[in-house]
Order: sequence, then C-alpha cells, then structure tokens
Amino acid sequence: MSKVLLVVGHPDLSQSTANSALVDAVRDLANVTVHDLYATYPDFKIDVAAEKALLAEHDVIVFQHPVYWYNTTPLLKQWQDQVFTLGWAFTMDGSPSQLAGKKAIVAVTAGVPAEYYTPEGQNGTTLEALLSNWGATLRLCQFDIQPMITLYGTAFGLSEEDLSMAAKEYHELLASFAA
Repeated sequence: MSKVLLVVGHPDLSQSTANSALVDAVRDLANVTVHDLYATYPDFKIDVAAEKALLAEHDVIVFQHPVYWYNTTPLLKQWQDQVFTLGWAFTMDGSPSQLAGKKAIVAVTAGVPAEYYTPEGQNGTTLEALLSNWGATLRLCQFDIQPMITLYGTAFGLSEEDLSMAAKEYHELLASFAA
C-alpha cells in the first residue's frame, strides 16, 4: 500500500474555496498525509530535516497550490529551494537521489477559465508551459512524473457542481495511489 503526501502550498487555506475543497475531499483517506506548509511554517522557517523525513516516508508526493503570477506560491518556492538539495533530492553524477522513482503529481488551481491558458487566449500560452519549471524540477529529482491536475476558473466561473466533481475526481485519484 502506497503512502501519499499532499504538500499544500496555499497561503490561507481557510479562505480558499477550491483548494480547501480538494484538500477536504482527501483528508479522510487512509495512507494520505495532508501537509499544509503555511499552517506548519507561518514564520517561513522551514524544518528541512523534518521535510526530508516526510518525503522519505511517502511513495507518492502531490504538490498542490494556486497559480500565483504563473508560478507557485512564495513558501512553496522557498520549500523547494531548501528541501530539494544537491546530493539528497538530486545528483549530478547520475546516481539515484533520495526521491528517485517516487511518483509526483502537481495539482494547481487557476482563478481564470481554461480558455485564458491557450495560445489564442489572454495568457498566450498553456498553463503547463508556464509551469514547465515543475517538470524540470521533478525530472532533476528523478521523480516518476504523473500528469498535472488543473482546476480552472476558481475565482471566475467555477460552478458548485464543477467544484464538487473536481473534488470527487481528486479523491478518486489520490485513493487510487493510496490503495
């Protein structure tokens, strides 16, 4: 049975409709650990050893965050900078890292509808292209990268029904990895 770590990088989960709905949908799953970075580190002082230990004891790592200026949130970025270190999270000589082979999923919410994230849309490109740094980071760390999960329109246009369906699908996906 795989253990899933959900690393949540939302600055105020209690004020989020979409991110909190996704987290709430999986909170009760056996073998899923919900790790809210902003609740754990309100002072931004990350316990790197504790974070590495958490990663080491899980088989599947899910990185969930809202899109902030076409990127991740500040604390999640700081977490990456401090936890994904040379010799532990990645190597330069091709030897296996401590994260090698673990499954990784990036799950993001975007305030605007999906059509904004097309070559013809307001952003002029896809969300996947804008967040390509995730793919590069996860490849460097030798993760087994799974498809990105995207939930669009969270600030504009996401219906209760769409949110409920997204939460249900998220639950099913994480349950499938934890089985």
